[in-house]
Amino acid sequence: MPKRFRLAAVGLALAATLAWASGDAAAQARKSLEVRMGWQPLAGGSAIITNHMIREKLFEKQAAKFGYDLKIDWKTFPSGPPSNEAMIAGQLDMDMHLAALPTVNRIAVGVPVVPIAVVGSNIANAVMVAPKSAINDISMLPGKTVGLPLGTSAHYVFASVIFTHFGKSTEELGIKLINMPVTEAIKMPTGIDAAAVWVPVRYIGPHLGTAELLVDGNGWTGKGYKNPGTRTPEVQKAWAYPEGYNTDRIYGFVHEKFLADHPDVIVAYLLALSEAQDWVLANFAKAVDDGAELWKQEKIISDTTLQTYAETAGIRRAPIILEWDILTLIKASEFLTFAKVRDKPLTFDGVKALLMKGAAVQKRAYDAMTNKNSVEDMKKGFRGKTALYGEILINGGAPIWEWAATPDWGKRVYVEGPFPK
Repeated sequence: MPKRFRLAAVGLALAATLAWASGDAAAQARKSLEVRMGWQPLAGGSAIITNHMIREKLFEKQAAKFGYDLKIDWKTFPSGPPSNEAMIAGQLDMDMHLAALPTVNRIAVGVPVVPIAVVGSNIANAVMVAPKSAINDISMLPGKTVGLPLGTSAHYVFASVIFTHFGKSTEELGIKLINMPVTEAIKMPTGIDAAAVWVPVRYIGPHLGTAELLVDGNGWTGKGYKNPGTRTPEVQKAWAYPEGYNTDRIYGFVHEKFLADHPDVIVAYLLALSEAQDWVLANFAKAVDDGAELWKQEKIISDTTLQTYAETAGIRRAPIILEWDILTLIKASEFLTFAKVRDKPLTFDGVKALLMKGAAVQKRAYDAMTNKNSVEDMKKGFRGKTALYGEILINGGAPIWEWAATPDWGKRVYVEGPFPK
């Protein structure tokens, strides 16, 4: 064989060997990882985004780009408190769909978790009454009995409405609270005069003929109110105006150790959320079908729910934690302190070290997202309108990664009230 052909043959053999070795190294570099993940199917529009992410294995797909082969154990929960218990017991690595109150509780007791996303905005919790109820105004609630799940976002919005209108607590006004799931409260069983619930349950009541909207967390009134379709003048006095009586969010979390060990996986999770949201907005009719199937309800319930949440309405397009998202936690902790559930409220300085642990992964994910709000838009807040819900106003602020470089980050949007500290 001529020398030049012998050299070529050796070169090809060497190239083949290197290719095989490279492939073998790449295979060995891949990491198998089990993730115990909690979510809540009743978490309104955010649950439909998650539902698509689960079905299409988007989290696994995004993690594969970082060299991970994920095996995810999806665990379902009916509300925040049971998910909290599972995280405290060490049964979860990540979870989502916790509103402000359970989030504050887990931070306050030192559960080593880091909020790394906002997965739901404009959750629009609501106060409901029976059809043709004699109670057709908020002024008629003192002395009444109200069914709601204690310690949840439904409880928080009811207390916020009451204190904003009267300057007094539910106890001071003789309002009796009965602890019950929202799925029971919306049926308006004998013994309660009103109920506080969340989406999609608030839309199920009118469909079943068991309840009508009195007022929701944004101040909008419904058929149970004397002037339906208006916004109460009192909401303008609220600390969270123009958004509503209060702000509430639905958060995503990761255990501190998991974040430290696998930051790329958290970037993948955030990218999967964004990809799932893109699909929902591009395939809205199919997403409505998904909601109807998930909740076992008529399509109108699902459609209205998806048009209520800022994420599924396409108004908020980045699951990044902003100034008002953390102020939401500070204010919720003030309510829990006032209610004597916690000894003292959270502060921006007190939670900075914890929350900043998630800043870098959020910045990395944001930079890689295709469809997203600009930083300037996030600072201005989110505004939009949908046919079935109406006007949606979400307070925003600077993203969390600007905290370190901004001495008054978060503090500059703080507003007093309504609960005395």
